[in-house]
Amino acid sequence: MRHRTKLSKLFTVSALASGLLLAGCGDDGEDGKDGKDGVAGNAGPAVVASTTSGFTITDDAIFVAPNAVDGDDITEALSLALFDLPEDALVVLPRGRFTVTEGIIVNSARGLTVTGYGINETILDFSTSNGDDAFRFQGGNGITVRDLGVYEAPKNGIKTTNVNGIHITHTATVWEGPLESDNGAYGLYPLKSQNVLMENNYAYGSADAGIYVGQSENIVVRNNTAKNNVAGIEIENSSMADVYNNIAVGNSGGILSFDLPGLEKAYGSNVRIFNNQIYANNADNVGAGVVGAVPPGTGVIILAASDVEIYNNQITDNDTTAVAITSYFLIDEDVAGYLVSYGATMADGWSPTVKNVYLHNNTIARNGSAPRGALLAPIVAGYTSSMNSSGMSQTFPAILYDGIGELLSNLGARGIGGFNALVGPEAAADGVNYDPYSPGDLICANSNINGNPAPEYDEVNTGLVYPVDPATATFDGNGNPEAQLLIDQMVNNTYLNCTQPRLAPAVVNFRNTIYGCTGDDLADAACAL
Repeated sequence: MRHRTKLSKLFTVSALASGLLLAGCGDDGEDGKDGKDGVAGNAGPAVVASTTSGFTITDDAIFVAPNAVDGDDITEALSLALFDLPEDALVVLPRGRFTVTEGIIVNSARGLTVTGYGINETILDFSTSNGDDAFRFQGGNGITVRDLGVYEAPKNGIKTTNVNGIHITHTATVWEGPLESDNGAYGLYPLKSQNVLMENNYAYGSADAGIYVGQSENIVVRNNTAKNNVAGIEIENSSMADVYNNIAVGNSGGILSFDLPGLEKAYGSNVRIFNNQIYANNADNVGAGVVGAVPPGTGVIILAASDVEIYNNQITDNDTTAVAITSYFLIDEDVAGYLVSYGATMADGWSPTVKNVYLHNNTIARNGSAPRGALLAPIVAGYTSSMNSSGMSQTFPAILYDGIGELLSNLGARGIGGFNALVGPEAAADGVNYDPYSPGDLICANSNINGNPAPEYDEVNTGLVYPVDPATATFDGNGNPEAQLLIDQMVNNTYLNCTQPRLAPAVVNFRNTIYGCTGDDLADAACAL
């Protein structure tokens, strides 16, 4: 109790000081502004410090527990500082490592910036917190979180919901020690938000996704490092997303694009994954739910998503495969039960199939040396046995497409199994005049670069589990299609050798500035690819 009183006094002193400073910067009576324009003797707020990333801290900020020392509990001071905030507030957390024992919830903030002194200079330890989320921002717009680290959150690190304009930069979420199932789920976690900019961050140790954006629109995720998570970077049921110039290393799966059933935003589209370094994502998967099915050792996985472009990435040293492109049928094999289980979400436009994916100009090397994971276990066994279509065992494909959703769609359109009812009007319309390569179904992989040295050069393969053309399909005694395990070299491959239209760049408008490949990164080399 004595400790809490001390911290309360610390906050009171800083709040009073801030109040006096704010009072001295009132309207100067000339232009309706707040006296920060340097006229009538007002020089504006003075710069008192800079963060390690170069962000300037001014003397009109709200300073939280400025005299706190390492190990102090700053929960009360932090909660009070982020309650009933003025518009465009700058809240500065102290330098050091501090304890926070409750989740911090901020409602409907406008123009808020929360900053520490650096990603390694201000660390908040939530290991004894009673809340699920370390920080949760609900509603509001134009919110920035920067230059701090959130450690050992009970569930999620920094979560935002229904925010229009969220910028998270030079921020870390960390669960120290090995990757374990009781680590927190999500590190950086914007959900149901718009104009999402995530850059220069570090995510380590999440039992779900280190950097995740879900059910959101207008997204740029760039220049981040995701390490030792189950999923490094994940875009889920989201539209207009650019993921570029990131490093995904040491995760179970490096970069993921998912569309899952039953969510408020039924599906996503226009996701570009480019110019990333995706390597050695070989951690054992300790996750739960769908992400728990991600095969360890996967560089990129596309699950039941549509309109995804993957290009100019370096995808190397992943034990299972460089890129897996799969329908939802690998998660739930009960095709007959889909109308009952997912009928409502399919009526909203979700489909279990994966469509319109274009994989090109990636450098792929040294993948597939030790494939594993329950999700792909039967496929791995087939490719590495002498029973596959080639008649000889094969190195597991660097690019793997299951093909089952496309085949079932095409079979249904021909009146076999009625599967067209499951995949929505677009696929049904495709099937009126059956074309196995019709727009909307195309999965294309070309112009990818084989980075393997000799003598393993010829072992970079493209694999197709099921043929997409019903004319070449085979069936078991119950009329179910059989896996054929078609395989070809990745360079000049036969099965996925097609092209797709290039997708449009994502645009983030944050505080009336445009970010991404049509904005501040217009001249970036990655954006010219």
